[in-house]
Amino acid sequence: MNIITGDSKTGKSALISIVDYCFGSSSCAVPAGVIRNSVSWYALRITDGSAEHFIARRAPELGRTSNSGAYYTVGSVLNIPTADELSATTNIDTVVERLKSIVGINLNVHEPPEGQTRLPLTTTLRHALAFAFQDQNEVSQRRFLFHGQGDPENGSFVTQAIKDTLPYFLGAVDDNFVADKARLRNLRRSLRDRERTLARLEALASGELREAAALLSEGRDAGLLSQDEAPESWDAAVEILRVAVNVSPEEQLIRYEESHEQAELTRLNDERASLRHQLTRHQDELEAMRTLLSNENGFVRETHEQISRLTSLRLFANSEEPCCPLCDQPTTNLPSSGTLEVEMQRVSEQLARVTRHTPGLEALILEQEQRINETKRLLQDNRTALNALARADDRLTQLRDSATRRAYVLGRISLFLETLPQVADNSELRTDISELQREIEQLETELSDENIQECLDSILSVISRNLTAWAEQLELEHRGNPFRLDLRYLQVVADTNNGPIRMDSMGAGANWVGCHLIAHLALHSWFVQKTRPVPSFLFLDQPSQVYYPAERDVESSLIDLEDEDRAAVIRMFELVRDVVNELHSGFQVIITEHADIAEDWYQGAVVERWRNGNALIPAEWIPNET
Repeated sequence: MNIITGDSKTGKSALISIVDYCFGSSSCAVPAGVIRNSVSWYALRITDGSAEHFIARRAPELGRTSNSGAYYTVGSVLNIPTADELSATTNIDTVVERLKSIVGINLNVHEPPEGQTRLPLTTTLRHALAFAFQDQNEVSQRRFLFHGQGDPENGSFVTQAIKDTLPYFLGAVDDNFVADKARLRNLRRSLRDRERTLARLEALASGELREAAALLSEGRDAGLLSQDEAPESWDAAVEILRVAVNVSPEEQLIRYEESHEQAELTRLNDERASLRHQLTRHQDELEAMRTLLSNENGFVRETHEQISRLTSLRLFANSEEPCCPLCDQPTTNLPSSGTLEVEMQRVSEQLARVTRHTPGLEALILEQEQRINETKRLLQDNRTALNALARADDRLTQLRDSATRRAYVLGRISLFLETLPQVADNSELRTDISELQREIEQLETELSDENIQECLDSILSVISRNLTAWAEQLELEHRGNPFRLDLRYLQVVADTNNGPIRMDSMGAGANWVGCHLIAHLALHSWFVQKTRPVPSFLFLDQPSQVYYPAERDVESSLIDLEDEDRAAVIRMFELVRDVVNELHSGFQVIITEHADIAEDWYQGAVVERWRNGNALIPAEWIPNET
């Protein structure tokens, strides 16, 4: 714990802005006035435990807010260079990238949940510094807990960035998160490749590919296969091709001489002619059936009309002397009513027989259509084989002798077999797929939002133990209840019997300062203990301001407060001292204060006392205004 105490307007509050500027802030927030008018370079010396690093950044030129020119050096022990030795040897962005690797921030990308429009966020050193600073306007802020949240222009972006990156800094997101994400993508790609291979194997096993059939036709035509080798299954076809590539040249010559008249082409053409004849016959039969069905339908219509006409003649059935029902005149040459009844009965029976026979004819038509479709399929297969032979003939027209031709076809068969996966035994492939699926499922679980949230909840639960204990030590309001850090609102919350009470709902500035103090100390305790990639320092600017405002400051080496306020301030500094001691020099707290407490341990922590003319800027640096 290092304390810089002093009067107002001595430059204490500018220290955070200077350190932040040397750590790569986009603008220089050092207040205008004496410091900006007197300083050409701002510099910082830090250590990573094994080496010292000196970073100097040139002050902004007049009218500008920043300057990228920087000076950087590293060594086991460094002497601060003089102003004459400083020059812009690099730029501040390069320095920050170097410091990022020294702090240990690995490549980490936060991907927003689906449905959100913001871009993925890559963790940087600037994100980690949100936990390193508490200036005088932040340390007692009731609504904001972290550095930069109160920025009027970028506060909302800073708040969201803290929510997105804090799980990584706490360790809920593994350091290898990005690498694991890439590994997951590679595993998924490998799984898709193997699944496609397995699908092809299954397709091959069911005989759905025609590559082998085309090669068999070419092999017969080139004399590599006997004409009677007609496999009945896919496995048999592949086996014939495997045997063909191992046939001796003498046997190949014999087979070629047997097939030199292109018997395979002749067979395919004969088969095609037969199939076409068969297709024509089936189509003629189908047309005859459809015509018969159409004729039957015409007969039915005519018969219905005849029955209707005969029915109308029943009007004369009860007349002794038939007369026209319209003009009441006698009619002649009409059949008797009995004759009409007999004729109408005969026609009705014919119509019933036609209706009964029609369903059977329709079923025959459906069967004939299926025969035609099957014949068309066989014709397509035949065309595929003929096309393969035609392509082979086109390619072979420039080959001079039968041996070259056989070698060409044999090469195609060999290439096919070499690139053909093993159909018979795919158990190893299935094992690989099963293993990949298991590994992918495990990685998806580890990288899932649910797993990260569960890890984060566990970490926050551990941190809450310190929050609760330290709230009791500082005698904060609602002490005795569990305190926790709520990442949804980025606030400290006390869980009481009446429900949760957030920091912004607590009264009195002492509670707000206390919540800031216990939250940052608890987070840094976790960071240090778990060796998380966060700079191991906390810069507090005037945490006692709610007890000891600046107007009470007088030129005195020791200032005694009222007993109650003095006790509260001492409790704060004692807590900082205890946490620092507990972490065994792995953590530094820098405090700028008006208060100068008359306690030995406090006085032992004071490294600068800016009173009686002493200040950040020496008097001789200040230009004379004459």
